Amino acid sequence: MSVANAHETATPAPGEGRMTIAEAVAYGIERHQAGDLGLAERVYEAVLERDPDRVDVLNVLGILKYQCGELDAAAATLQRLLEIDPSADGVWNNLGNVLLKRGELGRAGEAFKRSLQLLPTAEAWANLARVYRRLGDLAVSEQTCLQALALAPDHGPATHNLALALLGQRRIEEGVQAALKAMQLLQPRERRRQTYVQYLLVADEPAQAAVILRAWQQQEPDNPYVLHHLAACTGAAMPERASDDYVEKEFDSFAESFDTTLARLNYRAPQIVAEAVAAALPPAARQFDILDLGCGTGLCGPLLQPWARTLAGCDLSTGMLMQAAGRGVYDELRKAELTAFMRTRPGAFDLAVSADTLNYFGELGEVARTVQATLRPGGVLVFTLEALASKEGEVVRLMPHGRYAHDGAHARQVFEQAGLVVDAPVGVVLREENKVPVQGWLVTARRP
Repeated sequence: MSVANAHETATPAPGEGRMTIAEAVAYGIERHQAGDLGLAERVYEAVLERDPDRVDVLNVLGILKYQCGELDAAAATLQRLLEIDPSADGVWNNLGNVLLKRGELGRAGEAFKRSLQLLPTAEAWANLARVYRRLGDLAVSEQTCLQALALAPDHGPATHNLALALLGQRRIEEGVQAALKAMQLLQPRERRRQTYVQYLLVADEPAQAAVILRAWQQQEPDNPYVLHHLAACTGAAMPERASDDYVEKEFDSFAESFDTTLARLNYRAPQIVAEAVAAALPPAARQFDILDLGCGTGLCGPLLQPWARTLAGCDLSTGMLMQAAGRGVYDELRKAELTAFMRTRPGAFDLAVSADTLNYFGELGEVARTVQATLRPGGVLVFTLEALASKEGEVVRLMPHGRYAHDGAHARQVFEQAGLVVDAPVGVVLREENKVPVQGWLVTARRP
């Protein structure tokens, strides 16, 4: 969906005095293309007051409403246009995009098919392929992509959708080749490329994921996601912990959908931590100063509040901190790497918790030492780790998904060496991924 070709007339600068309707339309499209959506919308609506059935203006107004996220208004505007001119093939395609964004897959598919009946285009075929893929019909999605590519062999969106259809069918080598081609045809887009990697990891193909990552690295040598996951997929040059840049970028990117996503995964780490806190502390009476390490969106906050005289949280992600602030339970929220934050607060807390944050640390010694220093005598630490499947001599591994898994006995030893008294790690299920339980450790430690 684009305004660029919505009007073929040259765009003059507005003349002195009153503009004709044609000049006003051209001026509105000029402002629209320049990103001045508010002014463009006012121009379009003024034109429609004079000429309510002007289809070119209804089309660009529908596009503008879509760009502003006003999906209901966009759909209504485009449908009104199609009542006037049912033969507008490109408008059916635009309506399909709006309906797809609204999650109305059946109606979106019908709109794309109507567009194709009027004029077959690679864009409409590629859009229809998206519908079939989201409906789970990957074989039909693949064939639909091929229809698009028959019309335009280097059509980027069709190549991208073909890659996903092939990878989803576990046709790995074909899917990787399509993905590599799509990466050359399309402008760099983080989530699109991450999707290829995620499909391959779900298929247990870390070596093929590394192929995508190396091609990505050639285009973006310093991308923190690429550097971290290339180490995770190859096992080469494992960093001691995930970089600040990686963590910040990764969690900023899905802060708004974080809670919803974890709910689908039956995420239990905050509840597990809260239960351990209840077992380790006296009855709640808002009597302790508490630190939530890597607080994220604040899922632990309401569970800790009954014990909190004060509740502080730190995280590297501004997006996550904004979500945590919205819960209204934290007295202090700081954007900071957690060991750096703790160094500024010696002896400040009675309780520190970390739910699934230390999964981004391989070497735990610095965390253990800074926790020991930030806790008051008698203070308690409760945290979770992902569990490393037993392998002789191995105590930590950076997994292909980008998180570290730890041997529980070794983790206990590291925190004991920092001067804490550590209970035996307890095996727990932290969440599910691809309907498979993710095994972890729950650890409770105390400063003597």
